[in-house]
Amino acid sequence: MAVRPIPNELKKQMQRAVIKHTDMNSELQTEVVDVVIGGIDKHAGASGVNLENASRLIKDTLDKQYGAQWHCVLGEGFSFDITAQDGSLMYCFYQGNLAILVFKC
Repeated sequence: MAVRPIPNELKKQMQRAVIKHTDMNSELQTEVVDVVIGGIDKHAGASGVNLENASRLIKDTLDKQYGAQWHCVLGEGFSFDITAQDGSLMYCFYQGNLAILVFKC
């Protein structure tokens, strides 16, 4: 059976974050997405993304830019029930199935 190539339009959609839920203002949302994508891309390799190092980099960057106590969860197939500071929660997907949760408490 021949494998069909992924259409270019779908590849472009997979290379941007798809935000499922956020209570951030649009400016903060854009800046946090840039930090998240940068952290994931920096720790991506041939064997996949090093989730531990990427989440540590994202957390440390957000702590430096916006004050302490940010949390970052990266992975596939997790759920959450958290209490976060108003205006600091974002849940999104990147590269198809990689879920990202960032919040401050």
